[in-house]
Amino acid sequence: MSLDELIIEAVNTYLSSFEKQDVDGILNVFADDCWIEDPIGSERKVGKEALREFYQDAVGIGATMTLESEIRIAGNEAAFGFRLNADLPNGKLSVRPIDVMVFNDLGKVISMRAYFGPSNQSFES
Repeated sequence: MSLDELIIEAVNTYLSSFEKQDVDGILNVFADDCWIEDPIGSERKVGKEALREFYQDAVGIGATMTLESEIRIAGNEAAFGFRLNADLPNGKLSVRPIDVMVFNDLGKVISMRAYFGPSNQSFES
C-alpha cells in the first residue's frame, strides 16, 4: 500500500472508531511516540496513555465524527475537515474542526493538531 493509501485508511479508521466508541481503534492509528494538540493552544498530550485518557473522555460523551471535506495529502501530512456532534445532558454540541496529521513511513500518526475556535462551535440547549 502506498503512503497516501495508508493515510486515507488511517483517517477513515480514526473517524469511524468514534462511531463505534472504540478507543483502541483510535489509538491504533497513532505511533508510539505520538502527540496531539487539541485544540491548538491547549497543552499537548504526549504518548498513547495520555491520548487514551483524552479519547476515552471524547467517546464517553457519545461524540460522533463525520468527514466534511476531502482528505488533502501533501507528502506525509494530511488535513481534513469534519463535524463532531455530541448529545450532552444539557444540550447538543457541534464542532467543525480541521485536523492536521503528520504520519511516519508506516502510515501511523506522529502528531495531530486540531484547528477550531468559537466560530466553529455551536450549542443548542
